[in-house]
Formats: sequence, C-alpha cells, structure tokens
Amino acid sequence: MFENIRADTMRVHRREESLRAIDVLRLLWEYYGLRALVIYRFGRWLGSIRKQPFGWAVAAPLYPAYWILSTFVNKAYGINLEQNADIGAGLYIGHYGGIEVRNCRIGPYCSIQQQVKLGAAAAKGPVIGERVWIGAHSRICGDINVGDGATIAAGTVIVQDVPHHCLALGNPSRIAQRDYDNRAIL
Repeated sequence: MFENIRADTMRVHRREESLRAIDVLRLLWEYYGLRALVIYRFGRWLGSIRKQPFGWAVAAPLYPAYWILSTFVNKAYGINLEQNADIGAGLYIGHYGGIEVRNCRIGPYCSIQQQVKLGAAAAKGPVIGERVWIGAHSRICGDINVGDGATIAAGTVIVQDVPHHCLALGNPSRIAQRDYDNRAIL
C-alpha cells in the first residue's frame, strides 16, 4: 500500500527531489485525486489484511472510517474508485468530477481526466496498459484491452481494443495515429 501511495504522490509532486512530510500534506490538501487514491488504497489494504489470520480484528474497526471517507470523496468530489478495480501505482487523476472506475485493471503511471467511466457490469472489465492517458468524457466499458502508451482522446467511446502507442478518438472509436508518443501529455 505505502509503495503505491508513494508512487501516486511522486507523480503529483513532479520533482526529482525527495518528499518531505510538509510536501505530502500540501499535496493531499491541494489534489482531490490524490486524496481519493489514498482512500482507495486504504480500502484495498483493509481488504487484504482482513483475509489473513486474525486480520479481521484490525480491519473491522477501521472499515467504518473507510466507508465514511469513501462516501465523502464520492459525494464531494465525484470520484468513485471501487474496490473491485485493480489500480497500478502512480495513477494521476487530473480533475475531479464524474470519475467512475470499477471492475477493471489499470496499469502503472496512467492519467485519468474528468468525467471518465471505466469498467463493466460483466465479470470481465477493461484492461488498461502502462502509461495510458485517458481524456475527459471518455468511456471504456466491456472486455476491452488498451495497450501500453496509448492515448484516448477526449470524448472517445472505446468499442474495440486499442494497440500499444496508438491515438484513439471518436465515437465510436477509431485509431487516428499509430506510433503515437504520449510522454508530453503524461
């Protein structure tokens, strides 16, 4: 849990120098997405220790705090990160509002903008690769694979798999450019 939170915080910090405690507190105060990720990671940690012998004794009294914090983030910021989503380290949530992430797998060092919907009601949801940028108002639902380094433009509705290092846009989606380098926007 703490390694992932450190990666999330360093992604928001955007500097090479080490973090001080005051920097972490400032980042938590300023970035809604980082707050939501810390609460999500706390909930995942509770779920993992609950499965260990006598872990329920630690998890049970902490679950009400998690539920309250999670509900607050959902209602106040419009960020819903459900526990059935597997989110890799270093996720960056650029804006708050209308973000729903459920039943999916997100690789490390991805970026999500506002009004993004990820997940599926079915048993298998989307799989997002490493260093993927997902633009505002995008939808990725169903059994979809998005390759490493892909870019999903704003307003895109993904209806088919997106290969590695491609730019997808439109509704329904289409591949607009192959060998697209998204490092500048990440």
